[in-house]
Amino acid sequence: MRIHEIIREKRKEQGLTQEQAAGRLGISASAFNKWERGMTCPDIMILPALARLLEVDLNTLLSFEEDLTDQEIGVWCSQISDCIMKEGFSAGYTAAMEKIRRFPNSGMLLYTMAATLEGGLTMFADGAGDEGERQRYLDEIEGLYERAARGKNEAARMQAVSMLASKLMNRGEYEEAREKLELLPERNFPDKNQLLARLYFRQGNYAEAARLTENKILAAANDIYSSLFMLMDIALEEERISDAEYFAGKMVQTVNVFEMWDYSACAAEFTLAVKKQDKEEVMRVLKKMFPALVKKWKPCDSLLYSHISEKEGGERRQEFGRRFLKNLAAELQEDKDMEFIKEDEAFQKFLKRYKGEE
Repeated sequence: MRIHEIIREKRKEQGLTQEQAAGRLGISASAFNKWERGMTCPDIMILPALARLLEVDLNTLLSFEEDLTDQEIGVWCSQISDCIMKEGFSAGYTAAMEKIRRFPNSGMLLYTMAATLEGGLTMFADGAGDEGERQRYLDEIEGLYERAARGKNEAARMQAVSMLASKLMNRGEYEEAREKLELLPERNFPDKNQLLARLYFRQGNYAEAARLTENKILAAANDIYSSLFMLMDIALEEERISDAEYFAGKMVQTVNVFEMWDYSACAAEFTLAVKKQDKEEVMRVLKKMFPALVKKWKPCDSLLYSHISEKEGGERRQEFGRRFLKNLAAELQEDKDMEFIKEDEAFQKFLKRYKGEE
């Protein structure tokens, strides 16, 4: 926002009229009105008092910390693209740099303008001068990415770092690319490992590239499974049983296609069977689910995950699974959702076996 927009917004937030604000600053209401309309700017000597009145810091008041909206940036980038198409790349570049000079610290503006200009240069290279001129543009666009990568906007920073790492890889500057990628946090930037996999592939480290890619596939499969489970739960809550059956089927297919833990498929089927109060189906699934829970699942047994090493502590996990089974059997016996089957002889016998009562 511009300074006049900030003054107007903050003045309203304080519940002040223009006359009240002007009176507290010792100026005329007409002078304050001109500030808010963008016709004049406050004198430098009055800025500290104005900031205190509006309860903002000077950086915010003077727009040093840009807070451009995504919509504003999107509109400007569309304008730059139109300019490049109609007037040539040079004109679009000049217009883009003018926007950036007005908001030099807006990381998202820097990144988005750089991407827009790079795309425009690729599509309209003929209007960008000779090869030397085009290279100058490319260097300056990369400089915009560098500025965005050093900015405070986390989303723009991560995207800019990713773009710079890709450029370094394309130039064969692998160590520099790795340094860039190390700046990306895995938690907030899930594509980090995908970029690292591409880097390892370029370096000929195929085993590590495969390991990272396989981990990404497994993580994506788990995300798909979890999302389908949520859709099934929603359908069950809304009594859309046929839809829930559809989602459960997709969950089982996901487990089979991506060769996931057998227990995951059973969990989907069990939830659906309990909701339908289908005793026969509940028993059928339980007889698969309990053994699957303690079965040692090793992703590396599948070709899909052959580079993922078996984790340590497999025997401890199996022991945990056996203990969990005993607790699960006890919980099922007390679960109110299981009332429809609690008197069933086969069900009681099954639970007693896993509770160690037989």
